Amino acid sequence: MIEYPQIKLNFSKAPKTDAPVFLAEGIRPLSIEHNGPFIRNCDGDLLCIHGKTAYLSANDGKDWQTFELFSEQMLFKATDAHSLLCTRDGTVILSFLNAEEYHFNWVKKRNAPTKNSRLYHYVVRSEDGGRSWQEPIRIQTGYAAVSSTIIQLESGAIVLSAQNLDYQQARHYSLSFRSDDDGLSWHASNKLDIGGRGHHGGCYEGTLVELPDRVWYCIRTNQDYFWHAYSYDDGRSWTQIHPGIEASSSPAMLKRLASGRLLMVYNTLYPRGKTEFPRRGGQFSEVAASWHREELAVCYSEDDGESWSDPLIVAQCKGAWLAYPYLFEVSPGKIWLTTMQSELRLEFYEDWLLQQTGS
Repeated sequence: MIEYPQIKLNFSKAPKTDAPVFLAEGIRPLSIEHNGPFIRNCDGDLLCIHGKTAYLSANDGKDWQTFELFSEQMLFKATDAHSLLCTRDGTVILSFLNAEEYHFNWVKKRNAPTKNSRLYHYVVRSEDGGRSWQEPIRIQTGYAAVSSTIIQLESGAIVLSAQNLDYQQARHYSLSFRSDDDGLSWHASNKLDIGGRGHHGGCYEGTLVELPDRVWYCIRTNQDYFWHAYSYDDGRSWTQIHPGIEASSSPAMLKRLASGRLLMVYNTLYPRGKTEFPRRGGQFSEVAASWHREELAVCYSEDDGESWSDPLIVAQCKGAWLAYPYLFEVSPGKIWLTTMQSELRLEFYEDWLLQQTGS
């Protein structure tokens, strides 16, 4: 690992540390003004979102144009836990939570949320590549927290990851929403609930990817591994829920690369070479969970997730939260990796990753 003293993390959403950032040899800091997630619009321009603004770049982030997401009289502001898609018809869809409606209160004596805790889930569409935006469409109330993935299936259907809070059971559950009309209307799936209790209890913050015969939903838990759920009806419902890849209580991101490989970025259960890490339980979750986020790992699969390369640590910072990752393939084989927490921004190549694992 190589120390990069020039990398300055953003601790507004994560614990502060003075420790330096180390990157694996072959990983480079990404010098770009804005954070992910990134997509390309129908014109090939780079697009990202922050708060109330859409940013467009025709030269891969060297220069940016800004456009309003919402009119001044609208009380909307997208949280950073959002996702973007440009459909085959050229429509840009932003799936987001409205920070202007945020309220969260957890009562310690009851270990439960107040009924007025809320963070509503919306989508908003653009038919001109992100320059102008339609009225937001609310798809669920409650406390929806994160929507980190939105994908278009081979059938043309659009599926986005979602979650909500069970106020009675005091835990989060996962679900998804599906659209057959380019994001104009949305239909909820069944709920995915694995039990638990706590303000970070349950299963949530999932990521989606389409496989040849099904759709895979990889979901964060507090049980030392992701939960895997699968849809065999084009994203309408989820079945075959079972434990999956070992991981800390942190979300993953899945990405289908141009090569056909699947790429995953996540936080491993323990630091490299160790078998323990401080755990959080109690009000956090019924099961005490590892919140190891000091290291960020990537791995890949050449058989649609049946098997994976060994995780490769690409970044490390003692005491930091290098978590909530986004992946963007800038061009075939060239990958940008950014994180919502700490705003780490990296660049690497698929060929480099294959070389590290001997493929």
